[in-house]
Amino acid sequence: MKKVIVISTSLRAGSNSDMLADKFMEGALQAGHEVEKISLIGKDIRFCRGCLACQKLGKCVIHDDVDAIMQKVLHADVIVWATPIYYFEMSGQMKVLIDRMNAMYPGLPVPRRLYADRGSRRRSRGSSTCRSGSHGLD
Repeated sequence: MKKVIVISTSLRAGSNSDMLADKFMEGALQAGHEVEKISLIGKDIRFCRGCLACQKLGKCVIHDDVDAIMQKVLHADVIVWATPIYYFEMSGQMKVLIDRMNAMYPGLPVPRRLYADRGSRRRSRGSSTCRSGSHGLD
């Protein structure tokens, strides 16, 4: 059994990406996994200041809802991102959350850290993105 965190980044309840997240959760639950959904609706998520204090302290100096989200992500086996597509890219709120999660990688930029762990026997983590389009667009 895996601990799965589904992060729904749409700020509109019942959106297409939110419904995809719910369907993914149903399948994961049926497969016997422990699943928790985190919706960004109503969350206080402030912009990264780029101060890089997180690289020295191992945590962000901004205290908002990202603290609790990051703790859940750190203890998950699987992280699933569900986002609407705005201007052919992930939602802004998803990008802001990802920027703030830089505190999970103290001392190294994210790409180097990910490649440095390649080949180790540590528990692997995965990420998946559910993407959806608008009605009437080709």
